[in-house]
Amino acid sequence: MKKISSLTFFEKWLETVKNRKEQLLQNWQEPTIFTSHITGNDTSIMKEIATKLDLRCYPYEYYSIDTILYKEEDKVPLKEGQYCFRDIRVAFEHENHFNSGLYKEISHLLITNCDLRVLVTYPPNDNKENIELKFWHTLICGHRQSKEISDDENFLVILGYENGFQWEGFVYKEDKWKQINIDN
Repeated sequence: MKKISSLTFFEKWLETVKNRKEQLLQNWQEPTIFTSHITGNDTSIMKEIATKLDLRCYPYEYYSIDTILYKEEDKVPLKEGQYCFRDIRVAFEHENHFNSGLYKEISHLLITNCDLRVLVTYPPNDNKENIELKFWHTLICGHRQSKEISDDENFLVILGYENGFQWEGFVYKEDKWKQINIDN
Protein backbone atom coordinates (compact mmCIF):
# COMPACT_ATOMS: atom_id res chain seq x y z
CA MET A 1 0.00 0.00 0.00
CA LYS A 2 1.19 3.45 -0.84
CA LYS A 3 1.89 5.60 2.22
CA ILE A 4 -0.48 8.46 3.03
CA SER A 5 1.24 11.75 2.24
CA SER A 6 1.12 14.89 4.36
CA LEU A 7 -0.57 16.68 1.49
CA THR A 8 -3.28 14.03 1.13
CA PHE A 9 -3.93 13.97 4.87
CA PHE A 10 -4.12 17.78 5.04
CA GLU A 11 -6.52 17.88 2.08
CA LYS A 12 -8.80 15.35 3.79
CA TRP A 13 -8.49 17.28 7.07
CA LEU A 14 -9.58 20.54 5.43
CA GLU A 15 -12.44 18.87 3.59
CA THR A 16 -13.72 17.24 6.77
CA VAL A 17 -13.40 20.19 9.15
CA LYS A 18 -15.02 22.56 6.63
CA ASN A 19 -18.06 20.27 6.52
CA ARG A 20 -18.28 20.51 10.32
CA LYS A 21 -17.40 24.17 10.71
CA GLU A 22 -20.52 25.15 12.68
CA GLN A 23 -20.18 22.23 15.08
CA LEU A 24 -16.48 22.91 15.68
CA LEU A 25 -16.90 26.66 16.16
CA GLN A 26 -19.77 26.07 18.57
CA ASN A 27 -17.52 23.93 20.78
CA TRP A 28 -14.07 25.47 20.12
CA GLN A 29 -13.72 26.82 23.67
CA GLU A 30 -14.90 23.57 25.31
CA PRO A 31 -11.76 21.37 25.17
CA THR A 32 -13.38 18.07 26.19
CA ILE A 33 -16.31 18.38 23.79
CA PHE A 34 -14.09 19.77 21.03
CA THR A 35 -11.61 16.90 21.37
CA SER A 36 -14.41 14.34 21.22
CA HIS A 37 -15.46 15.84 17.88
CA ILE A 38 -11.88 15.47 16.62
CA THR A 39 -10.93 12.06 18.02
CA GLY A 40 -13.24 10.58 20.57
CA ASN A 41 -16.60 9.53 19.23
CA ASP A 42 -18.12 7.33 16.55
CA THR A 43 -18.61 10.26 14.19
CA SER A 44 -15.27 11.96 14.86
CA ILE A 45 -13.27 13.89 12.32
CA MET A 46 -10.53 11.24 12.51
CA LYS A 47 -12.95 8.38 11.81
CA GLU A 48 -14.23 10.23 8.76
CA ILE A 49 -10.70 10.94 7.55
CA ALA A 50 -9.77 7.28 8.05
CA THR A 51 -12.70 6.25 5.86
CA LYS A 52 -11.68 8.74 3.17
CA LEU A 53 -8.15 7.31 3.24
CA ASP A 54 -9.36 3.69 3.17
CA LEU A 55 -8.00 3.12 6.66
CA ARG A 56 -9.42 2.14 10.04
CA CYS A 57 -9.41 4.41 13.08
CA TYR A 58 -8.53 3.45 16.64
CA PRO A 59 -9.76 6.58 18.45
CA TYR A 60 -8.54 5.62 21.92
CA GLU A 61 -5.08 6.20 23.23
CA TYR A 62 -2.75 3.51 22.00
CA TYR A 63 0.51 3.63 23.93
CA SER A 64 -0.38 7.26 24.66
CA ILE A 65 -0.88 8.16 20.99
CA ASP A 66 -4.21 9.98 20.83
CA THR A 67 -5.46 8.22 17.68
CA ILE A 68 -3.97 5.83 15.18
CA LEU A 69 -5.04 4.99 11.65
CA TYR A 70 -4.29 1.49 10.43
CA LYS A 71 -5.15 -1.14 7.83
CA GLU A 72 -7.23 -4.11 8.94
CA GLU A 73 -4.25 -6.46 8.45
CA ASP A 74 -2.29 -4.34 10.98
CA LYS A 75 -4.65 -5.40 13.79
CA VAL A 76 -3.58 -8.58 15.61
CA PRO A 77 -6.13 -10.36 17.82
CA LEU A 78 -4.81 -11.55 21.17
CA LYS A 79 -7.52 -12.90 23.45
CA GLU A 80 -11.21 -12.05 23.47
CA GLY A 81 -11.68 -8.31 23.12
CA GLN A 82 -7.95 -7.58 23.07
CA TYR A 83 -5.58 -6.94 20.23
CA CYS A 84 -2.46 -5.06 19.29
CA PHE A 85 -1.24 -3.40 16.12
CA ARG A 86 1.79 -4.52 14.15
CA ASP A 87 1.86 -1.33 12.08
CA ILE A 88 0.61 2.22 12.37
CA ARG A 89 -0.12 4.14 9.19
CA VAL A 90 -0.87 7.51 10.85
CA ALA A 91 0.00 8.52 14.42
CA PHE A 92 -2.18 11.48 15.39
CA GLU A 93 -1.72 13.80 18.35
CA HIS A 94 -4.30 16.45 19.19
CA GLU A 95 -3.61 19.20 21.71
CA ASN A 96 -6.10 21.94 22.54
CA HIS A 97 -3.63 23.85 24.70
CA PHE A 98 -0.86 25.38 22.61
CA ASN A 99 1.19 26.42 25.63
CA SER A 100 1.19 22.99 27.25
CA GLY A 101 4.64 21.72 26.28
CA LEU A 102 3.98 20.56 22.75
CA TYR A 103 7.61 19.48 22.50
CA LYS A 104 6.46 16.33 24.35
CA GLU A 105 3.97 15.57 21.56
CA ILE A 106 6.67 16.21 18.93
CA SER A 107 9.08 13.92 20.78
CA HIS A 108 6.44 11.22 21.17
CA LEU A 109 5.67 11.32 17.46
CA LEU A 110 9.39 11.17 16.64
CA ILE A 111 9.88 7.92 18.53
CA THR A 112 6.77 6.33 17.00
CA ASN A 113 7.37 4.05 14.04
CA CYS A 114 4.67 4.94 11.53
CA ASP A 115 4.13 6.14 7.97
CA LEU A 116 2.88 9.64 8.89
CA ARG A 117 3.08 11.71 12.06
CA VAL A 118 0.44 14.42 12.57
CA LEU A 119 0.10 17.03 15.32
CA VAL A 120 -2.92 19.34 15.42
CA THR A 121 -2.97 22.28 17.81
CA TYR A 122 -4.48 25.73 18.19
CA PRO A 123 -2.14 28.67 18.78
CA PRO A 124 -3.32 31.98 20.09
CA ASN A 125 -3.48 34.68 17.44
CA ASP A 126 -0.22 36.34 18.54
CA ASN A 127 2.37 34.87 16.16
CA LYS A 128 3.84 32.72 18.95
CA GLU A 129 3.51 29.75 16.62
CA ASN A 130 6.53 30.97 14.62
CA ILE A 131 8.76 30.66 17.68
CA GLU A 132 7.34 27.24 18.52
CA LEU A 133 7.68 25.97 14.94
CA LYS A 134 11.38 26.94 15.02
CA PHE A 135 11.86 25.10 18.31
CA TRP A 136 10.02 22.02 17.06
CA HIS A 137 12.18 22.10 13.94
CA THR A 138 15.34 21.90 16.08
CA LEU A 139 13.90 18.88 17.89
CA ILE A 140 13.25 17.00 14.68
CA CYS A 141 16.45 18.21 13.02
CA GLY A 142 18.50 16.49 15.74
CA HIS A 143 16.76 13.14 15.24
CA ARG A 144 18.88 10.46 13.57
CA GLN A 145 16.19 9.96 10.91
CA SER A 146 15.56 13.66 10.26
CA LYS A 147 16.77 13.41 6.64
CA GLU A 148 14.40 10.51 5.97
CA ILE A 149 11.54 12.36 7.69
CA SER A 150 12.30 15.38 5.50
CA ASP A 151 12.65 13.38 2.27
CA ASP A 152 9.43 11.43 2.95
CA GLU A 153 7.63 14.56 4.19
CA ASN A 154 6.02 12.44 6.87
CA PHE A 155 5.81 14.90 9.77
CA LEU A 156 2.83 17.24 9.52
CA VAL A 157 1.82 20.02 11.90
CA ILE A 158 -1.65 21.52 11.50
CA LEU A 159 -2.44 24.81 13.21
CA GLY A 160 -6.07 25.80 13.65
CA TYR A 161 -7.37 29.28 14.34
CA GLU A 162 -10.85 29.93 15.66
CA ASN A 163 -10.81 33.49 14.32
CA GLY A 164 -11.67 33.10 10.65
CA PHE A 165 -11.73 29.30 10.96
CA GLN A 166 -8.32 29.07 9.30
CA TRP A 167 -6.03 26.05 9.07
CA GLU A 168 -2.32 25.96 8.21
CA GLY A 169 -0.35 22.85 7.38
CA PHE A 170 3.42 22.60 7.76
CA VAL A 171 5.64 19.71 6.69
CA TYR A 172 9.06 19.19 8.19
CA LYS A 173 11.94 19.76 5.78
CA GLU A 174 15.62 19.77 6.76
CA ASP A 175 16.10 23.50 6.20
CA LYS A 176 12.71 24.80 7.43
CA TRP A 177 9.01 24.00 7.68
CA LYS A 178 7.33 23.88 4.30
CA GLN A 179 3.87 25.38 4.36
CA ILE A 180 1.25 23.45 2.44
CA ASN A 181 -0.67 25.87 0.28
CA ILE A 182 -4.26 24.83 -0.21
CA ASP A 183 -7.07 27.33 -0.39
CA ASN A 184 -9.06 26.99 2.78
